[in-house]
Amino acid sequence: MSAVGPARPEMPFIPAAVIPPQRDPPSWLLAARMPFNQIKGWSRALFEADAYRAFPGTPLFVVEPQAIRTVLLDAAQDFPQGDLLKRMMRPAWGRGLFTAEDRDWRWQRRATAPAFRPVEMAGLAPLVSCVADRTAESWTGSGQTNLIDIPSEMARLTFDVILDTMLSGGEDFDRAAMQSRIKSFFADIGKMRVSYFLAPDAYHASRPDAYSAHRQPLLDDIRRMVSRRRNSDRRSDLVDLLLQARDPETGQGMDDDLLANNLLGFILAGHETTALALTWALYLVAMHPPTAARIRDEVTEVAGTNAIDATHVDRLVFTRQVLSETLRLYPPAFQVTRVSRKRTELAGFPVQAGSRVVIPVYALHRHRGHWANPDAFDPARFALSAPQPDRFTYLPFGAGPRICLGAAFAMMEAVTVLASLVRAVDFTVVSPHRVRPVAGLALRPAGGLPMSVRRSR
Repeated sequence: MSAVGPARPEMPFIPAAVIPPQRDPPSWLLAARMPFNQIKGWSRALFEADAYRAFPGTPLFVVEPQAIRTVLLDAAQDFPQGDLLKRMMRPAWGRGLFTAEDRDWRWQRRATAPAFRPVEMAGLAPLVSCVADRTAESWTGSGQTNLIDIPSEMARLTFDVILDTMLSGGEDFDRAAMQSRIKSFFADIGKMRVSYFLAPDAYHASRPDAYSAHRQPLLDDIRRMVSRRRNSDRRSDLVDLLLQARDPETGQGMDDDLLANNLLGFILAGHETTALALTWALYLVAMHPPTAARIRDEVTEVAGTNAIDATHVDRLVFTRQVLSETLRLYPPAFQVTRVSRKRTELAGFPVQAGSRVVIPVYALHRHRGHWANPDAFDPARFALSAPQPDRFTYLPFGAGPRICLGAAFAMMEAVTVLASLVRAVDFTVVSPHRVRPVAGLALRPAGGLPMSVRRSR
């Protein structure tokens, strides 16, 4: 087992990436790559121009900030998510917040937003720290160097965080069985179909949703928990907050089925995306020793050997910069899709009613016109003293009315976990594994990410 050589401190670190060639291959070849790795099928124009369309009738890819603002904010009502995205995501969310539209979406958003206020999320840091410290001890407690798969371990860690923080320990669930079902569930609904790339959006309105036999057992477990919790003492966790949630205009609340849909969606989205963000952050830390050393020094200065709490999180400034840069280079939600309700124009391109508009977040975050040295890892981009990026050139959590509701929790969790793990553990990427980003439902390392771990010296 040998280490993959880390970057030298004096050299810009260019981590693993899908970087377009100087000249595009034929369009048919780009299209053929899409079902296997969507970002491998993207033209170089996405990284350089304002917008791109391969052929008439195909989706318009938009990377011009004002056009993105139009789609996600100024005219958001004219750009719903569309039938393809619903077909893919209904197995996770049912009729819950993510897939709801118009009035159904507005009242659910108003009702659930108070449960995710940043002040509520910050207070959960000690519970997150406890899970992270427990995980680090399980890897290194023997004093030996061990080999682990980082994506699997981060999925387990963030799943435990969700249960311990949002569901008060999750005593209603068999953790091992539930996590196994979730892994299989993602594998089922993450299978790409040719029609996802070639068929117009309207085609998907009449097609069956992505299917997984694991969905119903997951929902059944959550429904039983919701039914029991309606008649039990309050705990002020996510379940209680959603049980009490009401539309401030109408007083409407959620029935058990809608609660179960939303809880399943929050559980799935809340641990999968954060697990991938942490996976990529640990890869960058392992490959760039100066970053690991600086995080370790910062955590020691801010928290010493104590568990990280809410008073520490805001002071872990460099750790947050590393995560912000990680989300730039490897956004788990690597693209945003919408469908135009009417004929319009974006970035100089005509858009027909019913046509799909794609914001390729991965390419936007590496756009040659928006970022200096865009493929390099440079946390200083997000220093407090640095110019802040345009709001619509950096979209790790989306933007506009549908911006990720759990963004504050995700950042608190990621900062706390990364700080805790890097303080306690030395990470080394091992060969002959080659790290490659692959885009399916989310952006993940192809074939996992094996690392050796040992107690920090």
